[in-house]
Amino acid sequence: MAGIAWVNGKLLPPEEPAISALDGGFMYGEGLFETMRAYGGKVFRLSQHLERLILSAAELSFDPPPAQQLAGAVEEALDVAGMDDAGVRLTVTPGIAGSPEPTVVVLVRPLPLPAPDLYANGCHAVSVPAAHVGESLLRRIKSLNYLDKLLAQRAAARQGAHEAILVDPDGCVVEGAMRNIFAVLGDELVTPPLSRGFLPGITRAAVIEIAERAGVPCRERDLPLTELYEADEALLTSSLAEILPLATIDGHDLGGVPGRTTVKLTDAYREVVTEEVG
Repeated sequence: MAGIAWVNGKLLPPEEPAISALDGGFMYGEGLFETMRAYGGKVFRLSQHLERLILSAAELSFDPPPAQQLAGAVEEALDVAGMDDAGVRLTVTPGIAGSPEPTVVVLVRPLPLPAPDLYANGCHAVSVPAAHVGESLLRRIKSLNYLDKLLAQRAAARQGAHEAILVDPDGCVVEGAMRNIFAVLGDELVTPPLSRGFLPGITRAAVIEIAERAGVPCRERDLPLTELYEADEALLTSSLAEILPLATIDGHDLGGVPGRTTVKLTDAYREVVTEEVG
């Protein structure tokens, strides 16, 4: 496997075992991770990713290393890996029970991107009932307890879809299993509000920020699944994929792909990336 793993200060091949069998992340899924994208050897919005992780760690009642130390680990791993463009995963767990030292792993590997035709022709999604509802902590943090979203994604794959769209019992869209979601309704960009209790994506926040720059009105509000079916356009966002157009949901056609607004937001997003990381 190409890439490098930074494990508690040691640089190792990613496939080499390096975590204690007693680690809380391995034993109980107690821990957090951030998936990031490096452009030209620099992670886009690294500080925002680290802030989210540290705030989430407080919710789990454990102390991760300071942001500056975590940033140094990410930068060292990227430097050693020698990859300009890469996928970067930072994992932090409380470590072994009774030990004051957390476990920190930075995995750098070739950038895993969706197939080019999904950007050109859009991806397909199906709706799946959300496993966690309301204010469940596991909806709001990016924990190692990711099985519910993996199962939803596998259910979508069995139906030939690329993404599962999680839906609350009241019929409102929450997020994608792997990505956040936006809909274009008339001249307005709409995305579910944080009060729905989902992971606040770094790319989601960037798209909301750049929508104004691109001249696209954006609103956070409840998005019923039935309203999504009638959207003029829809798009999925994540750190690795950036902005991915959505062509259909449950067989409902979401208009021409990629739509005019999706293209405008994609161009504006890439301008911001260039400005911030070069």
